[in-house]
Amino acid sequence: MTNNRLAKAIFFMVASAFCSAMMSTCTKLVPGVPAMEKTFFTAFVCMIAAWIIQIHRHHEPPHFLKKDIKDLTLRAVYGIISMYLTFWCASAMDIGDATALFNLSPTFTMIYAHFAMGERFDRRQGLLVVLAFIGGLFVVKPSFHNVNLVPALAAVLCGMIGGLAHAYVRKLNAYNKVEGNAVILYNYTFSAIVELLLCLKIFVFPDARQLFWMLAAGGFCFLTQVCMNVAFSLASASEVSVYKYTQIIISSIIGMLIFAEFPDALSVAGYVVIIGSAIIMWRYNASLEKAQ
Repeated sequence: MTNNRLAKAIFFMVASAFCSAMMSTCTKLVPGVPAMEKTFFTAFVCMIAAWIIQIHRHHEPPHFLKKDIKDLTLRAVYGIISMYLTFWCASAMDIGDATALFNLSPTFTMIYAHFAMGERFDRRQGLLVVLAFIGGLFVVKPSFHNVNLVPALAAVLCGMIGGLAHAYVRKLNAYNKVEGNAVILYNYTFSAIVELLLCLKIFVFPDARQLFWMLAAGGFCFLTQVCMNVAFSLASASEVSVYKYTQIIISSIIGMLIFAEFPDALSVAGYVVIIGSAIIMWRYNASLEKAQ
């Protein structure tokens, strides 16, 4: 692989991380609107974009095999829960801390893939998984005196459910051979319908500013997917996936600049441990691939 191609892949992965951070930022700028309503607008924008791409590429709706419907639906359900928790936690706690805990999701994906798909990891990888959880504890700071304990635990749950959703994406793409945009289209179409039904009774009619930020969140959400797909088309996951963790740094900077949220020493230590374990895992997995 040329250095230029890898550099482009890294750029798009960092762009994906930036868009993801901006998605959470946009929803945090909309107080007074239920989190489920925010998830609906986000899913609605992504659904429209996915349908436009589908019709442009294939000139017809996707065709799903009956055997894939269960996995597609479970991926969508876990996605709804994960997105709801993402928006609720981003509004209820410091955005940098929330993002660090959301980024435990690859760790959970590895665990789920081990038990559900038989993908093995060795002792060193297992130790790195434990190290990532220790980093999460630094951020959560479990204590009855921690007023952010419930949102922090919800953010860990978000990472857990997000990891499960990503495991289903991996299963659908790598094992069931379902096309990537078809998975996205099913996910956001299903999500938009369910979320609309769930928020009908609590729906708050947004003003122009609130509507703008919620639609912007949807746009950033879709751009997150697009940039990540471009990055993986230019380089392997083992080469660029670690750069997704720049989202923690980006979110922390946004939190300080826009919301005056300054992480404490324990949170910073947690960020370092989580990102550090990801870098070590990335280098170790790359060395395993080269040895094969």
